[in-house]
Parts: sequence; structure tokens; C-alpha cells
Amino acid sequence: MDTILVVDDETEMTVLIAMMLDEDELTVLTAGDGLEALTIARKEHPQLVLTDVMMPRMNGVELCRRLQEDPDTHGIIVLLMTAAGQFEMGECGAAGLLRKPFDLDGLSKTVHGYLDDTVAVSP
Repeated sequence: MDTILVVDDETEMTVLIAMMLDEDELTVLTAGDGLEALTIARKEHPQLVLTDVMMPRMNGVELCRRLQEDPDTHGIIVLLMTAAGQFEMGECGAAGLLRKPFDLDGLSKTVHGYLDDTVAVSP
């Protein structure tokens, strides 16, 4: 069973996404910010991290950079989520960007696409 780490400082969003992915028979871990997520990712080694961009203590872009720089977590797929109108992923190494608000069924298909390697991962 694949493990997903959902990271968002909005508890309602985290719970909603986690419940939906849990129904897809995925193991779902949650974190409220990037620092907490980094600790969890290093311990649990999820296959995919779905993280909000704008969070306190450590944002999603910095989390992505740190995961990609660490040899133990480098292979984790990172998908960024944002409601910001203008946003560039930059060089953090994220596989993709999801715009909020998003359709939960579409999110499920996207997550499974990355897990099943049927979605092209951008460099």
C-alpha cells in the first residue's frame, strides 16, 4: 500500500484530502507545516508528498528543496498545491503543481497517476 503525506496548515483541507485518499486505500499521513512534514518524511519515507505552498515555519517550496537535497528522501514525489494566482515552481524539484480549489476526484486521479508512473514527471 502506498503512503502519502498531506501537508497543509489549514486543518480542514488536510482532513478532507486525507479522508478522500484514505478511501482510495492509501496510507495517509498528515502534517501542519513543512518542518513537521520533513521529520515525518525522513522517518516514514512516503511515496508522495502533497504539500501546500504557503505555510508557517517552512513553506512547501522549501520542504520540496530539502526533500530533494537529502539522499534519503530524494526519490519522494512532491506535488505542490497553491491558491496563489501567479506562482512559479522554480528549481525546487517538484513533480507538479495543483491549483486550489481543485476537484477531489481529479486530485485522486492525479495522485494515482504519479504513483502508477502514468503522469510525466517534469524535470
